[in-house]
Amino acid sequence: MKKHAYFIPQTDAEAGVWCGNVNDKIVIVGPQVGVDPAGVTIIQTAAINYKTTVDLVEVKKRELEEAISAKKISRKTDLAIIARYAQQIKAHVNYTEALGGVLGIVGSVSVIDPKDLRPTITLRAFPGQVDVGFNLQGMKSIVIYSRPKGSHGWERLGHDKTPPFIDTRPLAVALQPEIREYTARYFDGKEEIGEMAAIETIVFAG
Repeated sequence: MKKHAYFIPQTDAEAGVWCGNVNDKIVIVGPQVGVDPAGVTIIQTAAINYKTTVDLVEVKKRELEEAISAKKISRKTDLAIIARYAQQIKAHVNYTEALGGVLGIVGSVSVIDPKDLRPTITLRAFPGQVDVGFNLQGMKSIVIYSRPKGSHGWERLGHDKTPPFIDTRPLAVALQPEIREYTARYFDGKEEIGEMAAIETIVFAG
């Protein structure tokens, strides 16, 4: 038994081309298979309508891509021009924040209490080491802690200024994978500050 696939193409692009062919050929084939002139016109109109909508979508896609590209270029060039003049304006003897506020060129200042900062850490295990990724949020460095899962008390591994911190401690029992927990706290150069990071867990196989 023959199995016939549906003849109208599934994709819009292919269906648009298909409709173009129907429009061109129906005037030749239609009369031979009983399609009267009115029917030929109806078929051609339907084919052209669909092909036109597909073509319009493609045009709009290209226009959107071009508009997005132009916007990206404008953000780099035109906004840079405005920012440059903003600096010139701010340096003028008559400049006040009130005038800057009218133009919207006064930047906001946020005050963050380091005591409220909490690090975020990530873990990745490799042969012979665990890499501890972290964010600094403007702090000088971070202290990394670890412990076997289920134990109490943290071991201070050291501090680092650039992620990742690399923990190269060997397995407690050779050839026996272990589950380790890690946390961290910021260090301002004199003392630890802020909240402890959320505890992260990883299996280390040595």
